Parts: sequence; structure tokens; C-alpha cells
Amino acid sequence: MIIILAFLIFLRILSYLIILDIILSWLTIFGLKLRPKFLSDIIDPIYNSIKKVIPTTIWPLDFTPIIVYIFIFFLTGLIFWLFPWSQTEFLKILNF
Repeated sequence: MIIILAFLIFLRILSYLIILDIILSWLTIFGLKLRPKFLSDIIDPIYNSIKKVIPTTIWPLDFTPIIVYIFIFFLTGLIFWLFPWSQTEFLKILNF
């Protein structure tokens, strides 16, 4: 039970980090290159493993964050479907 909830929390944190990475990548349009090293260390191995399997770049657009985010969404849904109790417990944790 604790392992499943810890994995769900990890997936939630990872999805927030992906959103943060997307927002920081948009700032390069304005000439700001703000990408902390800890973010690169966490996100880049995930992106690179997806890029090995699927070609994710179409011209200047990189769809890797979207693919990873959708995968996290479906994986969370699968966990909630396999373990129905985990959804209520996870919501209790999120609401403190």
C-alpha cells in the first residue's frame, strides 16, 4: 500500500517537474536560459529514453514532454483502476 502511494506521489512530482521544464523552455524565446541542473538530471534521462523509441521532434517542436506527461497520466489511471482504494488514499494525502 505504501509503495503504491509513494509511486503515485513520485509520478505527481514528476509531472510537476515536466510542466516546470516546459515553462522554462518557453522562456528561451525571450533570451532567458533558466534550466536548473537538478531539473536536467531528473528529466533528461526520461526524455532520452523516449527519444530512442519514438521520433519526437517535428521541425523546431519537441513533443517528448507531452508524450511523457500522457504516459504518466495513463499510468496513474491504470494504478487507480487496478487498486481502487489508492485513489481515495492518494487524495487524502494531497489534501493533507
